[in-house]
Amino acid sequence: MTEHLSMDQAFIERLSKIVLANLSDETFGAEKLAKEAGMSRTGLYRRLQSSKHQNISQFIREMRLKRAMEMLMKNVGTASEVAFRVGFGSSTYFIKCFHEYYGFPPGEVRKRFPVVDEDVNEPVKEGPAQSRQFHAALTEAPDPGKKINRKMVILLPSVIVVVLVLVLVFLYVSRHEVKEMSIIVLPFKNLSDKPENQHIADGIMEDILNNLYHISELRVISRTTSEHFRETTLTSGEIARQLNVRNVLEGSYREYDNKVRISVQLIDARRDHHLWSDNFDRELNDILGIQGEVALQIANKLNAKLADNELNKIQEVPTGNPEAYNYYLKGRFLRNKSGDESRTDVDKEGLMGSIQYFEKAINADSSFAEAYANLAGAWFSLSGWGWLQSNEGFVKAKDLSLKALKIDPDCAEAHKVKGDVHFWNERNFEEGRKEYLTCMRLNPDYPPVFQSYTQLLMVTGPIEEARTFIDQALELEPWFWVLHNLNAWIYYFEGRHKEAIETCSIARDLKSDYIFTNWLLFLNYSKLGNANKAVEELQTILKINTGDNRYTAEISDVSGRAGIEGIFKWLIDLNINKPVPGAGLSGHPYFIAWWYAIMGDKENSIYWLERNMEAKQKASWYFDQIAQNPDFDILRNDPRFLVIIEKSGLTPYHTRKAKQD
Repeated sequence: MTEHLSMDQAFIERLSKIVLANLSDETFGAEKLAKEAGMSRTGLYRRLQSSKHQNISQFIREMRLKRAMEMLMKNVGTASEVAFRVGFGSSTYFIKCFHEYYGFPPGEVRKRFPVVDEDVNEPVKEGPAQSRQFHAALTEAPDPGKKINRKMVILLPSVIVVVLVLVLVFLYVSRHEVKEMSIIVLPFKNLSDKPENQHIADGIMEDILNNLYHISELRVISRTTSEHFRETTLTSGEIARQLNVRNVLEGSYREYDNKVRISVQLIDARRDHHLWSDNFDRELNDILGIQGEVALQIANKLNAKLADNELNKIQEVPTGNPEAYNYYLKGRFLRNKSGDESRTDVDKEGLMGSIQYFEKAINADSSFAEAYANLAGAWFSLSGWGWLQSNEGFVKAKDLSLKALKIDPDCAEAHKVKGDVHFWNERNFEEGRKEYLTCMRLNPDYPPVFQSYTQLLMVTGPIEEARTFIDQALELEPWFWVLHNLNAWIYYFEGRHKEAIETCSIARDLKSDYIFTNWLLFLNYSKLGNANKAVEELQTILKINTGDNRYTAEISDVSGRAGIEGIFKWLIDLNINKPVPGAGLSGHPYFIAWWYAIMGDKENSIYWLERNMEAKQKASWYFDQIAQNPDFDILRNDPRFLVIIEKSGLTPYHTRKAKQD
């Protein structure tokens, strides 16, 4: 434990020195810190989450605020001067951040603290600075008219410190309490001399994972999150701390003399205690059923109670045909590999390859429901990513999901794919909802369905329910950047713009090149009135879409002259008169309507929404959210807007109150 703490402390001290060396550079952020630390942005994010439960932006801001406090205590300048010296581009934003962090504005520092003679160029220390913060926040200046007990003066700081430590320990433990019934299944190692059989090792691991999903008492971390640790050098305990889970399952696959050995071990990572291990030796063509055995053993060792339907599902063998199962594992391996660990940047060739193997599996066993379901998912992805000219993929996905459900009405993935077709292709939101909820009932921890259902709720509402499901999704997939991006959108809909910005920082730490995170930051900074930050994001968006800086100076000039309203006017003019390729810039009528709505211009917003209804492509994902998007609250009572809502099939979900003039 001491060694672990000292390594963490050395790591934080090294990062602190880097930040302090760049303190006055307002542009010094996550990307630059990761580069100077010699780490990837994602790797740095994970390490900070493990060490301090912070994202990169939070860590940098905390360092800036601590140094600002020391400067203010030493009276080296005004709040505005200190703000710029510690890297805040806006004194107003600095005051907000300072007040949120310390509980009082920077102008009160000298009233609360005596003059100190510390060198402000010394590295920021973790302990003393925080002690002073809390002591100042909890202590009142004595009343000169009252007699002060000298012993109380001596004892009071000690009492405060003791009470404070107890409170902080309680809050920390409450916040980071590890759920006893939680587990991550790490990628199985292929120890055979046949690397081409990695699909078997991965398939066995994933089937164990899928069986564990059926145990409602158990929180199971997703495969996509587990993939982050395929080549890791971290210990089981370090992985568990990063993900806030109690248990870790490790495994390996070895093939020899037409036989296989599957070895597993279950570890209580919090106590670094070995709970159970076993070897499963089988003939090469007789590995079916091992996954269920392992899942039941885990449930037994963790004292998880299984309902009858959960037990039956785990004991169920998907196919009795070894050849079909091998084809199925190859297909699923290619389908998983066709995307990265975040299920994005999907590869068309990988999907097409997976389809061939799923079809071979079905030819070998025509009653293999999961093969039909996975084949349906692959076809849905082909159409969903726009690789098919027609709706061929959606049609096949629905037909195949129905075949899977005819064989096994309780096939959770088939219900999920069927729900996707209803939601995304047919816009039949209620049928989509029905299928998603059925999938969740059958497989309580199946991560993809939580994402899909959250997205549906962003269209139909209520947003409060979307909040509940995105929180559950993030418990299962804490490192999936798409979920953090959706979480930020929900914060935006809730009007919680500061939280949205924080969440965008996490999404960006996990995936730095997703332009809609820049759009989200632009919108939220605009709502908070932070023109400088909004300008930075818009400049970045234009630079990404044009490949140059042709609009950088123009945007800065407009902002300086006309503020945020001027920025939106400029953005509208760009869309209408000189469009640029890229969402929100290309002249699409929906985005023009949205920008006008943000400005409060009802007439022009309605006009462009009506043009959107005439467009061939309606920006469906964003347009479908107009019933829940608060920016359109100014139009809620307008008869023309109600016609648009009705034509779009959104009338049952149009429940937000109109914003009064």
